Amino acid sequence: MKNLKIYTLLALLLFTSCAVIEINGLGNDYKDLDESHKALVRPLESFEEAHPGLVYKLTMPMLKKELEQQPKAIVRVFNAACRGNACKPLSVFQQYAQENGYTIYQVMISYAGMENAISQAKDFPLFVIDNDYYKTSLQPLYLRYFTNELVGLPRKTKEKDVPEELDGEFYFFEYGQLTKVSEEL
Repeated sequence: MKNLKIYTLLALLLFTSCAVIEINGLGNDYKDLDESHKALVRPLESFEEAHPGLVYKLTMPMLKKELEQQPKAIVRVFNAACRGNACKPLSVFQQYAQENGYTIYQVMISYAGMENAISQAKDFPLFVIDNDYYKTSLQPLYLRYFTNELVGLPRKTKEKDVPEELDGEFYFFEYGQLTKVSEEL
């Protein structure tokens, strides 16, 4: 009986040590894109030259400068890999912004689901958080840094220290000043 336990333990160790475990969502998922989709990712030179069907790596200094020029703007920070009934088409948010006099910037948290997002963005460019700017490939970390800076907090503010009213998916601005954060439009 004791030998059976030892052999079972050895087999389990051997099996698990050879297994490859992949967890999506910890990094930016760029490595999972095929070459044709990688070719659609560009550094952002200017917002005026951003084209539909492409994804632009976005840094906070560029976004803040752009927001200061907009009378009314929404920054939507979203997961493009969202699936199910809770995930609305991107055009819904574009339409809301247009009907209400906003400029909207739809910013993906990673490259996961990028193919689906691009297929929905025929009339507007998409953006993705530039994790290189934050010098980390850990998604929870660069996402926190990005949203902290977006709402005017110090970059490294811990999640537990972010006031609840500053946590959401939609960030509303008037000439660069944050006016509201919401989970819904």
